[in-house]
Amino acid sequence: MSKATMKQKIAPTSGTGGLSSLSNFKSSQNYLWNTNAVLGKGATGAVYFGHNKHNGETVAVKCFNHLSHMRPYEVQKREFEVLKKVNHENIVKLLAIEEESDTKQKVLVMELCTGGSLFNILDDPMNSNGLEEKEFLL
Repeated sequence: MSKATMKQKIAPTSGTGGLSSLSNFKSSQNYLWNTNAVLGKGATGAVYFGHNKHNGETVAVKCFNHLSHMRPYEVQKREFEVLKKVNHENIVKLLAIEEESDTKQKVLVMELCTGGSLFNILDDPMNSNGLEEKEFLL
């Protein structure tokens, strides 16, 4: 799938409401994501809405910031290996570890979860007494 085709599929979450310029798109070998389509941000990076270039599958792509790269590569590698092994219905699935085409920095490609963040779920008044055990026990 070309960048032009993907540009039509990945709409930004903010801005003027129109499509973003191609400069807002990043890619790896198999995935394309829009840096304006932010799903979330944290201490180690940001997560963006993306697509598989070959089949159009929607995914979440985590890009790490400069602070996360201060950790030794072996520590990061070990964390990636653990993430690859985790397989549970209540934990987001890691689909791939790839390199961003321009920077060659590692990105995590994960299944897209559209139910909101854990914080938002816990902050919901319906869950003011916490979640039921069946919702979070492994």
